[in-house]
Amino acid sequence: MNDMDATTWKRKGSSIVWSPELLGPLITDGSVVSLRTAQCWMVDGFPDDTPNGGSTILIGGLQTVLETAGSTGEAYDWLRTNIMPFLRSAQAHWPRVGIVFGMAGPRNLFHLNEGDDLVYFGREKDRSKNVKITLGMWNGAATGVGAYRLISTGVKKEVGGYHVNHIS
Repeated sequence: MNDMDATTWKRKGSSIVWSPELLGPLITDGSVVSLRTAQCWMVDGFPDDTPNGGSTILIGGLQTVLETAGSTGEAYDWLRTNIMPFLRSAQAHWPRVGIVFGMAGPRNLFHLNEGDDLVYFGREKDRSKNVKITLGMWNGAATGVGAYRLISTGVKKEVGGYHVNHIS
């Protein structure tokens, strides 16, 4: 997984972001929609333009779903059943729009395992008890070329999210 400190992640692909520094400008732009609204687009159809006419859609609520799922398996299955198809449809409808899932964090809930190049979400030290969030959302696009760690641009440069250019 490569590092990215540019802002292209805001204009294409999809991301999970918890860094206040990276999320702040998106929140003040007013482009936030609820996860429920985004999921309704799958049934009712996507609007012709993004909610604010911009190049980024910030979606809130995914972390709550993951934290309240009955088990890591249920959370993973929910990602595969709901988020992955949503992202495919959204990218087909708006190819030049970044889909960003705003997460509350903290950053220690997200663990990149260098061995399988996947990001795990959860509080457990045992990786098998955490959700394979990037695999659940992005499938094979979650690893290798096209998958990025989003690096904050402040004084303390640290990972503030993860991004993929496109899922197929």
